[in-house]
Amino acid sequence: MHSFNPLLAHGARPVVALLLSGASLNFASAQVTVTTDPVGFTTTSLLGSSDSFVSVPFTRPPEFIGRLASTTMPGAITVAGIPWMPSQFKYLQGSQPKHYYALIGRGAGTKEGRTYAIADNTHNSLTVTTTAFDDASDIPANTQIEIIPYWTPATIFPSSDAGISFTPTTNPPAYQTLIRVPDYSAAGTGCTYAAEYYFNSGAWQRVSGGNGSDDPLLPDGYFVIRNSSTAPTLSLTNIGSVLLKKLSVYLATSTNRAQNNPVSMVRPTNVALEATGLNPGDGSFGGGATGDKLLLFNNAAVGIDKSPSAIYTYDSHWRLSGDSTASDRGADIIPAGTGFVVQKAANTQAAFWTNAYPVSAVSAVSRKTHGSTPFDINLPLGGTPSIESRNGGVTQIVFTFPAAVSVNATLGTQGASITSGVGSISSVSGAGTNAVTVNLTGVTSQQWITVTLYGVSDGTYTNDVAVRAGVLPADVNASTNVDSADMTLVQRQNNKPVTSSNFRMDVNASGNIDSADVALTQKQNQKRLP
Repeated sequence: MHSFNPLLAHGARPVVALLLSGASLNFASAQVTVTTDPVGFTTTSLLGSSDSFVSVPFTRPPEFIGRLASTTMPGAITVAGIPWMPSQFKYLQGSQPKHYYALIGRGAGTKEGRTYAIADNTHNSLTVTTTAFDDASDIPANTQIEIIPYWTPATIFPSSDAGISFTPTTNPPAYQTLIRVPDYSAAGTGCTYAAEYYFNSGAWQRVSGGNGSDDPLLPDGYFVIRNSSTAPTLSLTNIGSVLLKKLSVYLATSTNRAQNNPVSMVRPTNVALEATGLNPGDGSFGGGATGDKLLLFNNAAVGIDKSPSAIYTYDSHWRLSGDSTASDRGADIIPAGTGFVVQKAANTQAAFWTNAYPVSAVSAVSRKTHGSTPFDINLPLGGTPSIESRNGGVTQIVFTFPAAVSVNATLGTQGASITSGVGSISSVSGAGTNAVTVNLTGVTSQQWITVTLYGVSDGTYTNDVAVRAGVLPADVNASTNVDSADMTLVQRQNNKPVTSSNFRMDVNASGNIDSADVALTQKQNQKRLP
């Protein structure tokens, strides 16, 4: 009941896509040049008469990216320069509706990926909330730091989406759609909720009383959407920044009983258990049949107060409870945007679980052979996608990695799928080298397409890698529409040899730029990408 498009740069909400463009931006006040994360969206079906365990597999756009100068005390972080106004990141109901957290990035050692809620700030320092098990001390200077707004009920379910992703309540307490947020501090294994919200009179209200539209929702947690028997099935579309950095999640334990930790994967793709990063090596997961457990819930099944649909353990490999074969279930999937529970066994050590995207391609290209010579169109791995302007659409993509990689050939077609758009994968080759080639067929024109490699592993880390491209024959200037400018470019190159600088004008990839290319461009006039 869940579809996903991992890397989106154009689509239904272009304003968001612009904010999350993935371009290289200079944060002058932070004295650092950064590249923003790519943007993506997921769509989840929220069933009527049912509970759905939902997470947002993205972050909101960061509002500051810079370098840490020092940590003067456990709850104080100072950055270089004077980049902020005092109390810029302090929540003030009615005037400053955002709650913020600091994400600690590269250079922090064991604290990379940890998050700290921001209470207030001066012109160059943050006051953050700390706990007994984690504080902001001992983070080295020059560590990257991002300041990101929390998701809230109103940003996930804006009032304009009433009747689209949720059903308003007109006569409380006859609630139609409820957002139920787990109590992360609750002891034991009971499923209790710290807050519940319903939409009424143009805003999200707490069941306990008061306006809750601005209440922060943890980036590494989930919430349960409960639709009543009179609320229809609706679809929730999440749009946000794809976090390519580490996120470190605290997993609590208890001395005398098992302890539930409601968590999520901050990745907009289906993730195999073996790619979650949960493992005995760092104490985040393990212990066999009587040890830690991963509880997964089925959002495609109708039900209230659901029991887990699958319970997994780990000893030498992932096992599914009830599977008499005890086979390796490491390829079993946690669907994108689904919340789950990590249940730590009694008397185990508390741990931080690191959720990361460490394997990245150096480049990706769309390759076609013009006559006997191959020419490549570069496909950016983030930001604004390139456009395949040659006839026949995308037929071959070559991913290049900094080292030899493998792919999970049990997923998709030999390890790859078209996860957005029309077409299919015909073959995948190059596993065991640093160049993986994906051949495609049936890719139609006038669409955006996303191709995902599953379980890309460099031997240490494993994750999915995706690239997005537009498909529009004769859009030789990559403007997203075919017009007189494209016609002029093709006509100017008519009867000239095909080279690396003009191969786009060989629209039919015949190896010659001639009247056939001119005619094809004329036929495509006024066609555009959605």
